[in-house]
Amino acid sequence: MAAVLAACGFQLRGDAPTGLDTVFISSDKPSLVAVDIRRTLAASKTRITKTAPEAQAHVRITEENREKTIFTINTAGRVYEYRLRLLVSYQVSVTGQEDPIVPPSTIDINRVVTYSESAPVAKEAEEQLLYRDMVAEASGQILRRIATVRRPS
Repeated sequence: MAAVLAACGFQLRGDAPTGLDTVFISSDKPSLVAVDIRRTLAASKTRITKTAPEAQAHVRITEENREKTIFTINTAGRVYEYRLRLLVSYQVSVTGQEDPIVPPSTIDINRVVTYSESAPVAKEAEEQLLYRDMVAEASGQILRRIATVRRPS
């Protein structure tokens, strides 16, 4: 079974096949997505460098924003659901190349969470869990994008 899965290109979600030996990760502001990418790459064969010139590629998180907006209201006029949104802008460039291999891109991830006035602490914990999942999804999308891009020679 493992041979069949490997032959079709299946990989465990935790693997980070960037195809790069060294990566530099930076963010313009504090970024949970950058932290998650670092954590994922640290568990792989890819080495994270301290400076951009010593890395094959530079992953730059230019923006990371969270939003929480009212999604639905019940018949009593109270909030029933909120929409959680994570927007992450990034680009990836190869050291020594002018043009980025992944041009400036934005990931937009949304989740809907119900609200309960009787359990606000539990709903806050659920919201934080959803945001953590959204961060992991965004970092996974960035790593998969890097893995599929053809690098210039």
